[in-house]
Amino acid sequence: MTDPHEEYEDQEDNPLQGYFDWQVTTLLLAYDLMDPISGDDPKVIEQRRVDTEQEVREFTLAVVPEMYLNDPNLDWPPEVMMAITRATFDRVNQITSK
Repeated sequence: MTDPHEEYEDQEDNPLQGYFDWQVTTLLLAYDLMDPISGDDPKVIEQRRVDTEQEVREFTLAVVPEMYLNDPNLDWPPEVMMAITRATFDRVNQITSK
């Protein structure tokens, strides 16, 4: 998958990076609530993070209209960010409803 804003030399300059980090952290908290893992195993912790980051990318890209994915110069309007937020909370609900 290609990041639609990969023209940023440093991802910290990407205005969407903070939002992505929030999504990942939110899902990680949901996973930790339902399936805690030991803090003694960095490989397991890292694998959960990698898997969660990929999951966030997939469900986020599924709700972002293609025109925004194809043109990194377009600013994402509030409606797109609201759809991403809904998708994030829907996924948290799925995780915690098990």
